[in-house]
Amino acid sequence: MWIIKKAVKVFGIFLCGFIVFLMFYLALTQDGGYHKDIKIEKEQDKVFQSEEEKKLLDLKNSVVNTKPTSKLYASKCSACHGRGGEGRFDDEGTVIFPPIAAKPYDFILNRVNNYKEGKISNPLMAALLKNMKDEDLEALADEISKFEIEQ
Repeated sequence: MWIIKKAVKVFGIFLCGFIVFLMFYLALTQDGGYHKDIKIEKEQDKVFQSEEEKKLLDLKNSVVNTKPTSKLYASKCSACHGRGGEGRFDDEGTVIFPPIAAKPYDFILNRVNNYKEGKISNPLMAALLKNMKDEDLEALADEISKFEIEQ
């Protein structure tokens, strides 16, 4: 009889522990369901507290690729140089990231190879290009050379 009582106690403790674990698991892994849509709407309607927040959101939205570019360009270049190679400028018009649209193929290929080999000092570009194959660099240069300059 005492074995049955002990087994029931152990089973009860195990069951309670499992239920508590399951509650924590469900609480931590829920994605919010319909709340996700509300969160997106709130972000779009957000009143900006500072110009920096507005600029960051503008930069984030500018990387959304509406122009037909390769995944390679989108992942390696567009965040800085823009979707169409138009470059980035501050409010006074100072170049932050140079425009690369409509540059000749040979110029672009020579430039990226120089960055990759460290002949032109730019740690950001060197890191981006470090492990890229020559074929990928050639494809990027070809793609960028075909960008048109937007007016």
